[in-house]
Amino acid sequence: MGGKTLHSQTRTLALKVLKFFESEKSNKTFLIPVDQALKRACAATGISKATLLRIKNEAKNVPPIPQEQSDDATAVSEPSTSEAKTDSKLSTPGKKRKQYSNKIELDSFDLCALRNLVDSFYAVRKEIPTVKKILTAAKADLNFPGEKTTLRRYLVNYLGYRFKKCKNARHVLIQKPEIAAWRARYLRKKRENNELGANKKPIIYLDETWIHSHYTVRKCWQNENDASVKKNDNPGLRWILVHAGGENGFIPGAELLYKCKSNTGDYHHEMDSKNFNKWLTEKLIPNLPHNSLVVIDNAPYHSTQCEKPPVSSSLKGDMQSWLRKNNIKFDEKMTKPELYHKILLNKPPKKYIVDELMREHGHEVLQLPPYHCDLNPIEYIWNLIKQRVAAKNINQYEKEIEGLTSDAINSITASDWKKEIKHIEKLESEYWEKDRLGEIRQRELIISLGGEETSSESESDDDTTEGIQPIIYSDNDE
Repeated sequence: MGGKTLHSQTRTLALKVLKFFESEKSNKTFLIPVDQALKRACAATGISKATLLRIKNEAKNVPPIPQEQSDDATAVSEPSTSEAKTDSKLSTPGKKRKQYSNKIELDSFDLCALRNLVDSFYAVRKEIPTVKKILTAAKADLNFPGEKTTLRRYLVNYLGYRFKKCKNARHVLIQKPEIAAWRARYLRKKRENNELGANKKPIIYLDETWIHSHYTVRKCWQNENDASVKKNDNPGLRWILVHAGGENGFIPGAELLYKCKSNTGDYHHEMDSKNFNKWLTEKLIPNLPHNSLVVIDNAPYHSTQCEKPPVSSSLKGDMQSWLRKNNIKFDEKMTKPELYHKILLNKPPKKYIVDELMREHGHEVLQLPPYHCDLNPIEYIWNLIKQRVAAKNINQYEKEIEGLTSDAINSITASDWKKEIKHIEKLESEYWEKDRLGEIRQRELIISLGGEETSSESESDDDTTEGIQPIIYSDNDE
């Protein structure tokens, strides 16, 4: 028992037993005959006879726990064989309660929607996102079932967000060199398409969102006698909404609205690569304008590769099979590292299922740069739809949500789309001018610091000039 902390009840019980034996010592006789063990235990502990008998019976069904034999030379004689070196550990009554699991699992669609929501605070709402704000928006827009702790866990562990100084937070993200280059390619492609005039490709924007039956207005005119609109915190069921549109409005026949966790229309459960490609084949592609330029975001199921080459952790046999299939010679005696190195040297450019599917039908895919949901007009259209559902959703009945959502979709006009497209075109122009201005200022700074040489022979292989590195935005920039 050395070093073990005894709780108050155990300490009180031990003190009672000690006082009992000290009383016997002072009287130099047994207060209760030694052959009456149960009575002696009741008197020493203050526990009733019935309780002690119940504890004794419980101990018979508890496996014994081995104990170390005392090294004390004055220890009492060995007990009987059945009781030697063993004891029983009894459980506390009422401790074995049913455990309820409240673990919340988010799939790739949920994570993508949550990331877009956080990005929308910077790009669309022009607000600094706090956990409280994100949670409120996630519950309203995404039907998020968790609370702050769960939300913070997903933001940190799955989406890579960190709580740190938010000065220029989004600016840092969008100015990372690879993101800036992606944005430049995206904007240039759209400009080149617009310059084709009458021959330009129609631009179609697609996206997925969800909606649930508890969308409703937060405030309304009422008095004490009005039933009003009741707030419902029950998550309830949700519906996946997939659609596409352009300056002429939504693409007719491309709408997909189905309930999660059901088999409606053979679209099982959540949105994934299989369901997305099924929607493309059956709903979107047959209704797309000829030779369209289709803009998509960076959801994982939008970027599924046709044939992904083996990775370093793949089986050796899979590496060999891939090399044979691609007619790449190798020695059968090669080790896995040698095989993988050969794969890296011969790995072809990535091919995505969506790109190939669109190309087969005469269309082209253009991916939005990451962290730029503000450049997708359908994000603003989703907001309009949810506002119109909330305005009509007084009863909050699940059986009514599909009808209300369909009505809201049908209420979106070509003028609504043109308004949002005009808005994102303005943002695109601003990005273009800022990026070009940033290049000019960077060049002027390098020249003013004496970093530019007139002789090409003085230029080093890594493009540094007299020890002056080009300015690069990173996570550490303030």
